[in-house]
Amino acid sequence: MKNLDSVATRQYIEKADHFLQGMKLLADDIKSYRSGIGLLAIHSAISLSDAIKVGLTGKRGKYQDHARSARELSRLCASNKVSNTQGVNHLAWLLDKKNVVAYEHRRFDDDSVRLAVDKAEKFSAWAYNYFKEILRRAQAGA
Repeated sequence: MKNLDSVATRQYIEKADHFLQGMKLLADDIKSYRSGIGLLAIHSAISLSDAIKVGLTGKRGKYQDHARSARELSRLCASNKVSNTQGVNHLAWLLDKKNVVAYEHRRFDDDSVRLAVDKAEKFSAWAYNYFKEILRRAQAGA
């Protein structure tokens, strides 16, 4: 896999990492930071998905409907012969919760927050395992 835009990939990786690390820092106090933790989990996955897309295609996603990013990632998996698509499932779950966390009057409960943290961590591990050539080279500045 060749990275078609390592500068943009690095920028998305940095955002993803900042969101993920912020999520981890707050995760021990769900009662105080429930919505923030949820949004950080979701946005860490969105940014890492964007890093993969821009690295592989040279183009960033421009969708308001973030669910399209899961479908696009699924297509990128197929075109790059990545048969394990568990990460796409984690991303899709997180994207499905975005409106609940950010806009709806329903409360994101403690179990859902814990699950969001788990899904974000699993998505990150999956991405770095299956798209390591794109993500790790961009991190190193290659």
